[in-house]
Amino acid sequence: MQYYPRKQLSSQGINITPLIDIVFLLLVFFLLTSQFINEKQFEISLPDAKSGQARSVEQPTLISINSAGKAFLADELLSAEQLDALLLEMASTQQSLVLRVDKQASFEPVMALMDRARQQGVAAIGFAVQEPVGRP
Repeated sequence: MQYYPRKQLSSQGINITPLIDIVFLLLVFFLLTSQFINEKQFEISLPDAKSGQARSVEQPTLISINSAGKAFLADELLSAEQLDALLLEMASTQQSLVLRVDKQASFEPVMALMDRARQQGVAAIGFAVQEPVGRP
């Protein structure tokens, strides 16, 4: 009598180990090659202040004013209508406003923006400053 070895049933499942490796490699690739948001879309020289405090409550809206007095949200130039709409939205959500003002900018556009924000109902307005370099 001749015996034939039994064929073992192998699991016909898909081996996902190489798939997981490829997914992690793609994740690392996209993390390393993606562009991160950079606040410095254009050059603004912030004034120095020793008494500046970091805010950690919520993420405020950051409006930049360059040396020519133009207002920007990220890298987009804001028109008067866009600025009013943004300030109204901020007032309705109780979001605070932080102004990044170039130290060469005149005071008039800054004051006009602050006045507009108060008229629209923005509760908190602050200024972005940098620590003095080389001073104790």
